Amino acid sequence: MSSAVLDRPEQAVPASRPTPRERLRALVSPPRITALDAARALAILGMVGAHVGNIPPFELGNPFSWLVVVNGNSALLFAVLAGISIALLTGRQRIPEVEELPRLRAGLLGRALVIFLIGLVLEMLGTSISVILTFYGVMYVLALPVLRWRPGRLLLLALPIALVGPLLSAAVEVFSLGGYGAGTSLVVTGVYGVTTWTPLMLLGMALGRLPLERKRVAAALAGIGAVLAIGATVLGSALFFLVMLFFPDYGGVVYNQSSSYSADFGESGSWVSTEYDPGTVPADSIDFTDMVCYPPMPGDPTVFCEPADYWTTGAWGTESSDDLTYVEVDAETGEILAVDSAGGADVQGWESYGDMLWEMDPAWRLGDSVISLEPHSGSTLEIFRSGGIALLVIGVLLLVARPLRWVLLPLSALGSMPLTAYSLHIVSVFLLAGPGGWIVDNRVWAVTAVALLLACTLWSALRGRGPLEELTARVSRRIARTVPAPAAVTAPDVGQTTADAASTTADIGAAPAPQPPRTDQPGATTPATRAWAATTWTPSTASPSTPSQETAPRSGTAPQGGMAPQQGTTPEAGTTPAEGAGTPPQ
Repeated sequence: MSSAVLDRPEQAVPASRPTPRERLRALVSPPRITALDAARALAILGMVGAHVGNIPPFELGNPFSWLVVVNGNSALLFAVLAGISIALLTGRQRIPEVEELPRLRAGLLGRALVIFLIGLVLEMLGTSISVILTFYGVMYVLALPVLRWRPGRLLLLALPIALVGPLLSAAVEVFSLGGYGAGTSLVVTGVYGVTTWTPLMLLGMALGRLPLERKRVAAALAGIGAVLAIGATVLGSALFFLVMLFFPDYGGVVYNQSSSYSADFGESGSWVSTEYDPGTVPADSIDFTDMVCYPPMPGDPTVFCEPADYWTTGAWGTESSDDLTYVEVDAETGEILAVDSAGGADVQGWESYGDMLWEMDPAWRLGDSVISLEPHSGSTLEIFRSGGIALLVIGVLLLVARPLRWVLLPLSALGSMPLTAYSLHIVSVFLLAGPGGWIVDNRVWAVTAVALLLACTLWSALRGRGPLEELTARVSRRIARTVPAPAAVTAPDVGQTTADAASTTADIGAAPAPQPPRTDQPGATTPATRAWAATTWTPSTASPSTPSQETAPRSGTAPQGGMAPQQGTTPEAGTTPAEGAGTPPQ
């Protein structure tokens, strides 16, 4: 054989579709971080329980009641995981260069747009669930200014937001007399408040810049998380006890806002008054003759009453509308506690501002924004406790995921396609309960969990990346490519190349597919690795999703295992060779 033939670069081998076994093996093998996939799966299953489960109030002697921890904490675990994913998508431990930022930000904006739109579609189904995805999309936008920040700076920004952010948010709500609007509800006063989620997202971004594969880091995260969770719980309980001791009236209204509803154990997601508020009168003093009353809705214990001829006589908008009556009931016993029937038109404007401000009970609301431990209260202590729980969960999973990777396979599969799994859950509630319907049944929780685990595992084996994750990644890549890459540095396309491959993890809308097995010997190739390289390595001028048409790597690069890194995007020192690989074709 002539030397010319020996020196000729090896031709690309057509790619062969990975087998189900190879896909599943790649799902739980480096460079993917199995612990993060499992943590995402636990967050999804926890939110399913918060939405449809029937969990009793916490009692130390009732182990089932311990599952009440899913309320609120599952969603906030997602906030931390979102920050980790953003960090991994933008370089992991390698801080992105300034020249890379335009394309990275464009890709993240693409992800944010798709996630936001999917959230809007799910909201329009009309379920009683507070869909998380719209605010999740906003979080991606909030992260754009700090993509190059190091862990220390991210934590220094997160700390003051966690300490004073909830108080400032409560003050704005109080002094604006509960002012609301689409934007205000989305980022300030809604269930998912910006002052609650931002510090946890920043915490996650800081974690994503750390060497999470090291056991010392994992153990430190678990230890710090346990201290924060226990400390915040003890401190919150102690502060509430002291406040009640010196200010008994502080407990006049107990606010317990959660995304779950329990028919047997009482309403969570409502406020129940233990004493009559100003402007209310005893129920037995109201004449309900010729009144039509409507039962309370899930999440709101108020009974709404109106004259029987309210709609038929054109009374709406007339003086007879003063006869409207609001009845407050005890959510657990159904007993009528108070009735708001002051009558007459409300006085608006500056003349009544002082009275309306007093009715807002500013002392209670401001205090609650700091010491409350209730789910979704958005308080300072809830941020620290939920953040601690998130660190504990992630740290423990990082410690046990490697030896238990096959045991965790179903969780890894679910966690690799969280956007798809979450959307399927919302759609299932819509199909079972209908618009505005509510499900309270632990059997539905169990069946949903099993169905999601099985479906996601099967899809991972047969197809790899989840369908909505694939859609999000494609849109992200297309938008990122609209930004010209700098000449000196080939900026990674968010969702496809170095930054995404180095992330080796996934979050809602950001799920790279499992990596195939690779040889670690420099220069060693097999038909499988050559076929894989032919579909993943592309020069900066070629599309990352199609095989390169060039038969030799560019000058200055050397093939390794059948692949060549792109110029300016070589994997960071200390990472495994597979971390520079692209994602497999679907």
